[in-house]
Amino acid sequence: MNRMIKSVFKRMTKKAVTVMKDKDKMKDVSIESLKKGALYNGRKGMDEMWVDVKTFSRLVQEFRKGSYRDISKKSVVMIVGALLYFVSPIDAVPDLLAGVGLLDDVAVIGFVASQLKHELEKFREWETGVKI
Repeated sequence: MNRMIKSVFKRMTKKAVTVMKDKDKMKDVSIESLKKGALYNGRKGMDEMWVDVKTFSRLVQEFRKGSYRDISKKSVVMIVGALLYFVSPIDAVPDLLAGVGLLDDVAVIGFVASQLKHELEKFREWETGVKI
C-alpha cells in the first residue's frame, strides 16, 4: 500500500476503536459495507474483495452480538477500519474516478484479509462447523 492509503487507513482504524464502543455504529458499518459491496458484485476483479467484505461484515455482526469472540480486539479493529475505509467517500482515491476509484479499497480489504488470514479461517470454521 502506498503512503496515502496507509495514512487514511490508519485514521480509519483509530475511528474503528470508537465505532466498536457503539453496537449500533458497528451494525451500521457492517450493513453499509454490504450495500456498497453489492454495487460492485460481479464486476471484473471484484469477486475476491466481495467475498472478503461479506466475511468481514458477518464477523463484525457476530462479534457485536457477542456470539463470536475467538479473535483479538486488534484484529476486529483492523476489520472495522477496513470496512470504514471501504464505505467512506473520503479515501485515498475517490470512488468516482472510473476504473481506478476502487483500487485503493481493493488494496485495503485485500491487505487486511491477508494479514488476518488465519483469524478469518477460524471464523469461517466456527460459522460453518466445517474445518477448512
